[in-house]
Amino acid sequence: MQTHVTLERKKDIGYLTFSCDEPGKPATLDLQTLAELADRLAEIQANRDTLRAVVVQSDSAKYFVVGANVKALQTLDAETIVPWIEQGHKVFDRLESLPLPVLARVEGYALGGGLELAMACDLIVAVDSARFGQPEAKLGFIAGWGGCRRLPRRVGLARAKELFFTGQIIEARRAYEIGLVDFVDDKAGVDRYLEAFCDSVRECSPVALAQMKKLVDHSPNMSGQDSYLQEAVASTICLSSGDTKARVAQFLASRQK
Repeated sequence: MQTHVTLERKKDIGYLTFSCDEPGKPATLDLQTLAELADRLAEIQANRDTLRAVVVQSDSAKYFVVGANVKALQTLDAETIVPWIEQGHKVFDRLESLPLPVLARVEGYALGGGLELAMACDLIVAVDSARFGQPEAKLGFIAGWGGCRRLPRRVGLARAKELFFTGQIIEARRAYEIGLVDFVDDKAGVDRYLEAFCDSVRECSPVALAQMKKLVDHSPNMSGQDSYLQEAVASTICLSSGDTKARVAQFLASRQK
């Protein structure tokens, strides 16, 4: 049983899809799957100038990604766990740092590393049948692919501890209430949201969005002075681009009509 990652392009939107090669089984994560994800991310980087957003999803209505491959877990010990952790961080950080909006479309169960994968995206949108959890402690593990950092940022320290300490699996509506999920609806509603979101993204400057994403991601570690300097640099980059100049000229022309 192996999970594969494919990249499909529909117009200017990239779709990263996780699928298990055994029908009916959930998508899981291991080093081979992470390597495939890294390859797909490299393809996105190579085509970033013609893509406006990326959607991360699975091909299953029952499962998003449910965590580590059980066979892979059986091979882990005090030595092999270190490269395992390192690779997961490396690939998820590359996903997080893509210079364009990345949305996780979650349908079904997003557990363990699957939830960590979703949290490496900019936004999480969920079908109302989705379920979320970090149950690693029940197997004697921790959330080792960035979950200990990303979950508190989304839901706060106390709520993150509650989810980690209990390993509970929560419903999509509850995940929305605590800030883990950014939008929840039925399947048709989620797809409408994604379509409207991508339409709105197309109206914005890709240069500006890339710069703002970088600034927002770094904001927890920025002082006021750092913010000033980084925003000045980002603004200079925007104003040096032909895209921004064209947008300003178009706006001014529309005001004169």
